[in-house]
Amino acid sequence: MAQPPAFEVDMDRLAAAALDVLKECVAATEEASSIVAVAVTALGDGVWPLDRTYRPAAPALIWRDGRSNEVLRRWRREGRLAAVAEVTGTYPTTAHQTTQMSWLKAHLPERVASMRHLFFAEDWIGFVLTGQVGVSIANFEHTYGHVRPPYHHFFRSAAQTLHLLDLDWMQPLLPEPTSPLQPRGTLLPAVAQRIGAKAGLPVFVGPFDVLAAALGAGAVLPTQASSIWGTAAIHQRWVTSFSPSEIGYLVSHPQQPDRWLRFVATSAGMVNLDYWRELLYPEVETGSRWMSLELALAQLPPGCDGLMYLPYLSAADERSEETPGVFGAGFLGVQAHHRRTHYLRAIYEGLAIQAARILRRLDPLDVPLQEVRVAGGGAQSDLLTQLLAHATGLRVVRPQCIEASLLGVAGVAFTALGYATDLDALMQTFNPPQATYTPDATMTSSYRKQAAAIDRLLRSLAEASPEQPESAANELA
Repeated sequence: MAQPPAFEVDMDRLAAAALDVLKECVAATEEASSIVAVAVTALGDGVWPLDRTYRPAAPALIWRDGRSNEVLRRWRREGRLAAVAEVTGTYPTTAHQTTQMSWLKAHLPERVASMRHLFFAEDWIGFVLTGQVGVSIANFEHTYGHVRPPYHHFFRSAAQTLHLLDLDWMQPLLPEPTSPLQPRGTLLPAVAQRIGAKAGLPVFVGPFDVLAAALGAGAVLPTQASSIWGTAAIHQRWVTSFSPSEIGYLVSHPQQPDRWLRFVATSAGMVNLDYWRELLYPEVETGSRWMSLELALAQLPPGCDGLMYLPYLSAADERSEETPGVFGAGFLGVQAHHRRTHYLRAIYEGLAIQAARILRRLDPLDVPLQEVRVAGGGAQSDLLTQLLAHATGLRVVRPQCIEASLLGVAGVAFTALGYATDLDALMQTFNPPQATYTPDATMTSSYRKQAAAIDRLLRSLAEASPEQPESAANELA
């Protein structure tokens, strides 16, 4: 079994799990005949390969796989990343399919030799359901390129990106990108029988979880951002300009090709709480006891009596920072009087401050932000959500359904089927607010000072590092 920095997934086991979940969903529906379509979303990035017999060619690499760090750093030294961003709107990272494929070619060439089609996770599930080969547009865009002058076809932009990275040999492996507003195919009879649904239902694939979550959280206005708290955290907003040198990833709106979602992925997500909870509080399980613990943490003073947490719990380069490198996670300012409650609250604060640092960099890319919608497992936490409001100085809204990716992809399919004409208008009504959190100006000021201290610390790390970023002002890797 692969160990970090390797993160691999058995594609057949994932497919079986997806079919089991679909079977449960159908069984929970009062009338299976009322189901009119199936919509699929999944994690982005990674390598999901098929061989010539349309079987998995190897285990999938997911976005957390950090073995391609050596490739990314070489490309950075050679000045390739900014050139790729001119086509994709996105600086490559260790999560990207291109970076991971380059590493596989160098270290596991036998795997690459067996590949015939390259998918992303949602495309693999879509293939299992329909038997149709394809790739959803959004993942393709930030990896291989957008359709915009001078590239008037996806394969033209992809050819340029692959050439820049000496990956021309990958071109035959790329399927034709398809819009999530068009069905990938129809539900196969054998699959329909297994899950208890009607054969021939249209199957819509994409967008992937990040874009779907922005829609599902109801963050569709120019003044709204969204923060998705999963294993990693995603912080994002809509922009109206294609700016290659800006922070994070860039993908287009499913209905509006001249509107883009600019999102930043960070290791400062729930993986931090999962890890430290097991070490600090193994006797406290999630649920009511953990909620009581959060209430106690909320009574501690902001700043945890000088204790600060850096939340970069990743074996790969931190994707949200200008400064490339594997920082790791850690505490600063530890004193003898600090107890485990201080450590745990510092972790919550570290996550919120990192989110605020990212959103502050996203803010000037379009009209000023006024609100952040939250989703994902971490959005259940009143403490984290309130700290996010304090750290950002913005109103934070938790919608009724925090499974925003599923709701968003359902909304895309709903629109594709003709039940709505305007996707954004639909998503504004799909998921109404459950709770609103407002910032305290004094606490916002305090957390901004902590954020500034982190900025200085990371700059000093950059100065001490022998490897400098390709663009110290703009690159994220």
